Amino acid sequence: LLEQLALKASLCLSNVTAHEKLKFLAFHDPLTKLLNRRVMERILEREFLRSKRYHIELALLFLDLDDFKSINDNYGHDNGDKALCHTANCLNSLKRDSDIVARFAGDEFVVILPSTNRSQAETYISRVKQKLAKEPIRANNTAFYIKLSHGLSSVFEKEGMDSSAMLLKAADRRLYTAKKNKGP
Repeated sequence: LLEQLALKASLCLSNVTAHEKLKFLAFHDPLTKLLNRRVMERILEREFLRSKRYHIELALLFLDLDDFKSINDNYGHDNGDKALCHTANCLNSLKRDSDIVARFAGDEFVVILPSTNRSQAETYISRVKQKLAKEPIRANNTAFYIKLSHGLSSVFEKEGMDSSAMLLKAADRRLYTAKKNKGP
């Protein structure tokens, strides 16, 4: 009887563990362990509505790695993955508890910054870029540095910022402009 109870308890714990793993995988990117795009969009919607309702600042950063294809081409996809994880860790290590960092797609990340104005958001991304500039990725007896481009938008920057989707699109457009202005 004791063996049967122990077996049932063991199976129950295994089920709980499996459920927790599945839940984690449903909400997080498997490589970087950041929140995934779907979860980020739900959080962004909630934070956007809160910002509008209570007239609280909300900034959003859309960023990606510069020349990510050349990192994969020159150093291999394993080191490309390392670059993504290193960027994720850097973004996470410099954020506040209330900030949300998510992997959007490929080499793109989104950072939701509640109660943050444009200037404060620029300070945050500047610190991230400085940290990345000091911490090379070691690969194949050499090293490379990660550089980012970013676009920034905020809820109260102009009239007509009427949805979380518009906030995201504005930051995405600014990211595209920043990439284009850097040139090849």
